[in-house]
Amino acid sequence: MSSSFAKKLADSDARVRERAFAAVSKWLAGRTSLSELDARKLWRGLFYSYWHADGRGTQLDVADKMGALMHALNREVAMSYAWACAWTMRTEWSGIDKHRMDKFCLLSRRVLHHALRFAGERRWDSTERLGEVLGDGVFGDASGGGVGYKLHVAETFLREVDAVCKGESGLEMDDGETRGGAPTPIPSSTLATLLMVFVRAMETEESQVLLRRIRTDVFEPLCDPSRATENSRAARLTPSGLKTLYETAISLGARDGVEDVCRENLYELHGILKRGANKITKEAEARGVDPEADDVEAAAPPKKKKKAQKNGVATPDDDSVGKNTKKKKEKKAKRGANDDVSEKESQKREKKRRKKERRLAKETAAAAAKAAARAEEEDDEPKKKKKKKAKTTTSTDETRNGSQMVAMRAVVDRGNSASPTPSLDSLDSPSMSPRTRRLMWNDDGITYSSPDARAPINTAKGKRNLRMTPPKTIFRPIHGKTYSAPAKPTKSRLSHGGGKKRAAESFF
Repeated sequence: MSSSFAKKLADSDARVRERAFAAVSKWLAGRTSLSELDARKLWRGLFYSYWHADGRGTQLDVADKMGALMHALNREVAMSYAWACAWTMRTEWSGIDKHRMDKFCLLSRRVLHHALRFAGERRWDSTERLGEVLGDGVFGDASGGGVGYKLHVAETFLREVDAVCKGESGLEMDDGETRGGAPTPIPSSTLATLLMVFVRAMETEESQVLLRRIRTDVFEPLCDPSRATENSRAARLTPSGLKTLYETAISLGARDGVEDVCRENLYELHGILKRGANKITKEAEARGVDPEADDVEAAAPPKKKKKAQKNGVATPDDDSVGKNTKKKKEKKAKRGANDDVSEKESQKREKKRRKKERRLAKETAAAAAKAAARAEEEDDEPKKKKKKKAKTTTSTDETRNGSQMVAMRAVVDRGNSASPTPSLDSLDSPSMSPRTRRLMWNDDGITYSSPDARAPINTAKGKRNLRMTPPKTIFRPIHGKTYSAPAKPTKSRLSHGGGKKRAAESFF
């Protein structure tokens, strides 16, 4: 394919794009095969051609034309065309801005819808090929790329299948939208073949959100027994089709090298499908129909005529009996809803509950200990205050030792005081010299210092310095230097001409 096609398809002029699309349609209709490279080039141009489509009506028209082009193509060309669309969407999805996301979701849905309708109009003979296209085009990149597109396909796949089976368009009718074709029911075995794509995708995809979306939007609705009774044309799986899927799920989950998150989801899917098969079987047996029948209307038993009243009492008809049976089963289903919860989920809940209880117990114990410590401190505070008050009110003369008295007498003698046992108030005497006020002992053995003689220096350093004070220098100023005997000269000092030095040390 020439790259001029792609350039014209991506032109900003709408008339150029329309002429290019008509030329591409003729070119594809005359081909019997389409290479991957040509298909990628073609869809790169179609992608940016649709990028320029503005307006809801224009977008619907262009998207439907791009999807409906497959009906005029050969089967191999149509499958290559659908594969290239899925590949382009997956690779370009991360580059689509939020303002254009809705329009490209519409395009992907229309192409998927027409691909399913293309297979359905040919009696689903190309189901396996369509499964390969979806598996390689949508889920071909297991490295985490294009997760948004994969989520969109998983969300809309079953809706588009139902729309094809019912003959609907798959979208709400707006201006410019075309209606669907004839109803095309899908057999259970064919649907199971298509769904095998999603089961295999759960083996390689590691996104927990995507795995949950596949499980809830693709498989869980098919396990509901009321799906066939509410609408007979809706796509449904028989117990044998569900068995094929859940056996594949358990075998894929047991393989070596499968990631833990994938294995857990495959095992959970196995349980969901197996329970769904049992429910569908029981529901069909209760209604008296064959659970393996694809056509629900053909498998339904003939209705019996109402019996005449006997003795003025009306006998219940089949409709009332069916309603009562249905109500009973609904109640039973509600009562057994808790049984559907897996054992793994219950274990996780139990672990969370125990962890929460342990955390609350630790917090309660810590709070109680803190409250007890606070109460103990509050009880001890009055006692400490009383002790401190008693200590301050006690007469200093009664607790003084001999050295304190000697120091005080020396201070008073230097200050020319006549009191034989002076008190701390004697330091305020104007006749006392500043040097005399430099030192005085208190009750704790720590010095008072001028100018505020009543303020104790209540530190461990002061106590240590007082213990280290020599007895002969006790009356000297606290910060004065003391004289020590000169050190004996050594040979090294004499050899270098060093003389005697007067050593002076700080009081501290």
